[in-house]
Amino acid sequence: MIRGRSLAVLSALVVGSALFLPTAAWAAPTTQVIQGDVLRLVSVADWDAASRLLPGEPVQWDVAISADAPDPGSVRIAVSARGDAPVVIDAALCMREWEVGGCPGGATALRTAWSIPRDGAEIALAEIADTEVAHLRLAITLDTDDEGGSTDIRVHAQGAGESAVVGPDGGLATTGLSPIVPLACGAGALLVATGAVLILDHRRRAARDKEDAR
Repeated sequence: MIRGRSLAVLSALVVGSALFLPTAAWAAPTTQVIQGDVLRLVSVADWDAASRLLPGEPVQWDVAISADAPDPGSVRIAVSARGDAPVVIDAALCMREWEVGGCPGGATALRTAWSIPRDGAEIALAEIADTEVAHLRLAITLDTDDEGGSTDIRVHAQGAGESAVVGPDGGLATTGLSPIVPLACGAGALLVATGAVLILDHRRRAARDKEDAR
């Protein structure tokens, strides 16, 4: 069992790219691709840095969202969170690939210092044309007032009759229904890949000290 003030877990590790927030470490970024018939999600994060996360210190999560749709349409981008640890998020959208210095041409701030609801509901962040590629950047921080617990965060995309999600049970793409349904029952998946999820587990110091004393 790993002990500490916080724990970040990723379900798969591959390769990655660059850091935007200068205050966050970006030593070993990892990439995961979730590919459906139409939607494609590419998730990148430095989960080694996330494993050492402390309140007030952000971990960065980039997700590129694109679609290859037969007819013109749009793609809806959303996030959800579930758990009992308060998490604060800064969310920004770049319509070009992020560079070390930030977003070429400027990013759109979607949320700033946002205490995301932790009821599992999908909350819309943006909507793009299905001919565009959106580069979503989340800076996720444990609230300094956190007293323990855990929270998992998912990124969702919906468009052209398909839904895709990066979440705790892996990344998947489905037709019709929101990915929340097949995540719960395991049915209707067109493609299941080992995906990325941030699980922030921040323990009470007293509980940790008590366990260490045993």
